[in-house]
Amino acid sequence: MILDLIALVAVGIAHFGFGFQTTLLLLSAGYLMIKGGIFFEEPMSKIDVLIGAYIFFMAIFHFTTLIEYFIFAWFLYKVVFTLAG
Repeated sequence: MILDLIALVAVGIAHFGFGFQTTLLLLSAGYLMIKGGIFFEEPMSKIDVLIGAYIFFMAIFHFTTLIEYFIFAWFLYKVVFTLAG
């Protein structure tokens, strides 16, 4: 959960113009893709792989789009249900 929050912060920093932390974004993307690949049978892990791939391209090409809002919502969903469960 803490690594998911770090990924959320990395995307937020890049999206809201506080500078691109390429290293943090690449580490977050790698974490999400590895974690998602290990548990790929789970639907939530497939979404993590897609988000990790998006963050990877975001780090490489330095772009932001409205997709980050869906990423924020996804991570908040995971955090809320992790804390509630």
